[in-house]
Amino acid sequence: MSESIRTYAALMQIISARIESADPPFLIGIAGPPATGKSTLAERLITDLNAVGTKACFCPMDGFHLTNAQLEAQGLRDAKGRIETFDADAFVAAVQRLKDRTPFWWPVYSRQRHDPIPEGTSISGTEIAYVTEGNYVLSQAEPWRAAGDALDLRIFVDAPDEVLRQRLLNRHQKSGRSQSEALEKIDRTDMPNAQTIRNERQVEDILFYERADD
Repeated sequence: MSESIRTYAALMQIISARIESADPPFLIGIAGPPATGKSTLAERLITDLNAVGTKACFCPMDGFHLTNAQLEAQGLRDAKGRIETFDADAFVAAVQRLKDRTPFWWPVYSRQRHDPIPEGTSISGTEIAYVTEGNYVLSQAEPWRAAGDALDLRIFVDAPDEVLRQRLLNRHQKSGRSQSEALEKIDRTDMPNAQTIRNERQVEDILFYERADD
């Protein structure tokens, strides 16, 4: 059964205690619908963990997008963002490499190129904690489930649909889409994805709906 957490301070307290009591590496997975603030939360956690001397690294799932060329070849360009447009096997293998503490390059996604960059973040294998985040990190579907099973702490982040729609509209327009193009993508891909992600996830340890800290 998941624990509902409403403030970042409470979440950070739980994470710090769990890391302190566990052998490294400690893997944290953050999942949730698009635009719930997963990457912002992950980056904040990484910054704060490193600030207190816990060597931590951000490992986002977006680097495992299929390339635009691969999507075109498979007829999936218009479906970009759905679960089938990611290399799930490569993501699962990379999570296992984190557990094995081996050095390698973690790929990242470029919002300028709109394509993954294979040599994104250097993983030394000496880090104490890793934070991975993405829509499908806690998916029950195979082979994604193996990645979720390897995590030490599973966090699901959510927000009301009206909040997600406004954030997605802002995001898509900043990336160059017109308002009509952005709204079409939100209705065709993003919001159906959001419901699928909610309905087809593994049970999280923490359900996080953030409010402003008092």
